[in-house]
Amino acid sequence: MITDFISITNLQRNISKVFSSKKPFQIVLSNNAVKGIVIPTKPAKALLESGMLEQLREELWELNDAETIKLVEESRKGRGKNSKSKT
Repeated sequence: MITDFISITNLQRNISKVFSSKKPFQIVLSNNAVKGIVIPTKPAKALLESGMLEQLREELWELNDAETIKLVEESRKGRGKNSKSKT
């Protein structure tokens, strides 16, 4: 379970400390609701160099793309263009 949470207020007051943290990431909360994620410099550089952030960006874009959502839903129902019928 992720237990590395930080409030927006704490982030604002201790920004240098937060970004120099050894934690791989921290979940930013406001009124107990997730508002974002802080990734310190070293892990952020590793993610950038590996191409993982670009892959994540593409996945998030597809997650919100209406056409992709429709195709996935149709495929799950067995009606997609490339789905195999079970007869």
